[in-house]
Amino acid sequence: MTTKPSLPKLKRKGPPKKLSLKKPEPILAPAPPPTPPVPRSRVLIIEDQTAVCEMTMEILKSVEAFEVVGTAANGTQAVAMALQLKPDLIILDVMIPEMSGVEVLRRIKTSLPKMRVLVFSAKQEPQVVRGLIQEGMHGFVNKHSPLSELRQAITLVANGGIWFDEKFSQTVRDALAKPATQGDGMIDLLTPREREISMLIARSHSSKDVAALLNISVKTSENHRANLMRKLGVRDVAGLVRLAIRHGLIDPAND
Repeated sequence: MTTKPSLPKLKRKGPPKKLSLKKPEPILAPAPPPTPPVPRSRVLIIEDQTAVCEMTMEILKSVEAFEVVGTAANGTQAVAMALQLKPDLIILDVMIPEMSGVEVLRRIKTSLPKMRVLVFSAKQEPQVVRGLIQEGMHGFVNKHSPLSELRQAITLVANGGIWFDEKFSQTVRDALAKPATQGDGMIDLLTPREREISMLIARSHSSKDVAALLNISVKTSENHRANLMRKLGVRDVAGLVRLAIRHGLIDPAND
C-alpha cells in the first residue's frame, strides 16, 4: 500500500496588515547666516566748551550709525587723537586753545585723506572760511543754528555729502572774492615751525620765551621772528596778532 506524501500545513494568515504611511519629514532650509552688523562711523569731537561737547555727544548717541571714539579740548590734543584714532568723521570748532581748527586740519589732512570734516563753530569770518576751504572741510554749521540742522549735517557729511547753508555760501563767495593782503597770501605758505613761532609771538611770548619753549637758541628765535615779520609784511607784533586772529591761528577770547 503506497503512502501518499504529506503536504506541509499552511499557516492561516490573519487579516492583512494595514500599511502605515509615515508622513515625510519636512525638508528644512539651512538657516541664513547672521547678518553682519553695519559698521558705524567713528567720530572724534574737537570742542573746548564742555556743554557744547556733551550736547553733540548726545546727538550722536541717539543715532545707531555713529560711535564717539573720543573728545579733544585743545588743538594739540586734537591732532594727537586724530592721528591715533583715525576717525571717519571729526566735528570741529574753529576757535580752540593752543591752535586753531584750521591748523588742526592742516596737520592731519595728509595722514587722513578719507576723513570727513564738519565744522561746528560761531567763527565765520571770510579769512577763516578761506582757510577751512583750503584745508578741505565738507560742511559748516553755525553754533547759532537749530540743533535739527546739526543733526542733518552730521548724517549728510558722514555719508559723503556736503552741508553749507545759504548764509555760509555767501561768506564763501565773499572770502574768495576778497583780495588777500601780502600776509593773508603768505600765511598759508609758512612752514609748520614758522606757524608755531608766529602763534607763540602772537600770544605775547618774547624771543627768550620762544627759545625756551622750542629748545632753540635766543639768536635763532630772534632770526625766526625777523624772517616772519618780513615774510608776512607786518611791522610789529600788533600787526602779527591781527593777522593771526583773522586766520584763526589764535582766539583772543582764549588767549
